[in-house]
Amino acid sequence: MKIVILDTETTGVLEEDRIIQLSYMVLGQNGDIEEVHNVLCSAPLPIKYDSMAIHHITPEMTEGKPSCVDTEAFARLNELNKPENLLVIQNAVFDLDMLKKEGFESNMQLIDTFRVLRALYPYDTPHGLQYKRYQLGLYKKEQEIIDRLGIEVKAHDALGDVIVLKNLFDHLSGEQDMEAMIKLCRGPILLEIMTFGKHKGKKFEDLAVTDRNSLQYMLENFDLDEDLRFTMKHYLDKAKANSKIMIGFGKYKGRTPDDIAKEDPDYLKWMRDKAERIDADLKEEIIKVLKDIP
Repeated sequence: MKIVILDTETTGVLEEDRIIQLSYMVLGQNGDIEEVHNVLCSAPLPIKYDSMAIHHITPEMTEGKPSCVDTEAFARLNELNKPENLLVIQNAVFDLDMLKKEGFESNMQLIDTFRVLRALYPYDTPHGLQYKRYQLGLYKKEQEIIDRLGIEVKAHDALGDVIVLKNLFDHLSGEQDMEAMIKLCRGPILLEIMTFGKHKGKKFEDLAVTDRNSLQYMLENFDLDEDLRFTMKHYLDKAKANSKIMIGFGKYKGRTPDDIAKEDPDYLKWMRDKAERIDADLKEEIIKVLKDIP
């Protein structure tokens, strides 16, 4: 098995944007670095200024360079694209989508370090690569790699991030079983803890009962990744199946319609008929409860 640790830099982050730097290391199964590939590429559209401000790649640096598909690095990546090999990326959706625009569809096994961190270390936020670089002291190991390989690294470029990612992968592999991490990344991950917003640190399972409206609103209005969407839908469906739909606002916040049916049925009737922004499942539960009340 070969382990390919990869990162890209791009003209921007939108659907139209393309790769302008492709960098990756190839490790043997014992973890030794066997190959390093790092190329700048031309793209069919200009580099956006906000992207330049992050990776510092200017139009002059890519002028006259081959397109990504015409580089030796891209050709070698296709040679490595076999099911027995492993691809390691931080936030893989972005880089894989960019590579797909160049005609590359990965057949390799995958470890997305961002998804692994969010699933297995939910309270240890943020999960960004540069944050982990300092939090885990990974930066202390970088110079030895740079000197050994005789390479030049610039801050925030793809090759620099590949070195950080290699050290993060080594750290995770020392704590977690590699096969378990691969298996975790094969499909949507059921997350436990909300890691952002006003509910940061709370369990999704609890929120699906106590603040269903918030999760439903995010599902309907936010651009959520696959894991978040899968997790929220799972726990909302579970709460509905268990008839644990709770009121998420007002004086009865955190209580089920069934709890307050005998205590204050008029409030439930008001919610059914006049309350604004009540989600469909809560309204359905209220209607069901009120059927048994004269």
